[in-house]
Amino acid sequence: MLSVYTAQQLTAAETERMGIRLGVIGNPIAHSKSPQMQHAALQACGIRGRYARLLADTTPGAFESMLTQLAELGFVGVNVTVPFKKQAFAAAVQADALSTLCGAANTLVRHADGWHCHNTDGPGFEKAIAELCGKRLSELHIVILGACGGAGSALATQCALAACPHLTLINRPRPQLEELAEHLRPHAQGSLHTAHFGTPQAEQLIQQAHLIVNATSLGLAEGDPLPFEPQLLQPGQMVYDIVTHDTPLRRAAAARGCLTDNGLGMLLWQGAFAFEHWFHTLPPIEPMRDALR
Repeated sequence: MLSVYTAQQLTAAETERMGIRLGVIGNPIAHSKSPQMQHAALQACGIRGRYARLLADTTPGAFESMLTQLAELGFVGVNVTVPFKKQAFAAAVQADALSTLCGAANTLVRHADGWHCHNTDGPGFEKAIAELCGKRLSELHIVILGACGGAGSALATQCALAACPHLTLINRPRPQLEELAEHLRPHAQGSLHTAHFGTPQAEQLIQQAHLIVNATSLGLAEGDPLPFEPQLLQPGQMVYDIVTHDTPLRRAAAARGCLTDNGLGMLLWQGAFAFEHWFHTLPPIEPMRDALR
């Protein structure tokens, strides 16, 4: 089995030989830890099949073409990651409530009438935060960095639906930021603010937050800049970086006395909920968690 499959390498002969019926689509994708976690879930549940990393081209139509190819190959379902989550929602013939609200999906399930989409990022994030600090989203003042992205919009939506008392969405200046905020305000039970990176307003809101979530792609590469100056952080704040490896932001936050974590907890739980959509059973969590260590 190859480490990464392109559309050209994902032939009927190869998928049949390797028993590949699940996967994760993204670009880049070689870093994904989902296969080891999902293979552990399949084994624990006694389900035959393999899960592959799938590299989709970012040219127009390539993602949709790959979905057609996967359906023809008999795939059960796929996860979707950067930068295709919004395209996954658009390509689906049926969507769950969270996907519909945030306009992004990370899980697709093949049905006779086409792909049905779900967003398990939000519920996975909520479980990960509860494991990190023992608190519900309804108890925290939360700042989400990169709120307009596929993951950021899902987390923002989850926080609004979970009655977060004070939610701040920070992004670079884009019309989509205010559009997301207006879309979420009818569902939010607390206050909802927007701000742009590097502004005094954003800096003040970061300083006042209980939980700062980095949902940008900054940190995927070691040389990436920090999304904000770490001097803004206060001891006791929580910094959650959805990137699944250690990052400069997480190290800087720990040095400032913050409680920090990477995205492995969110990855674990969103993967478990995706598995539940594919096979109608929640897999044992500990084998999946062990596979990520």
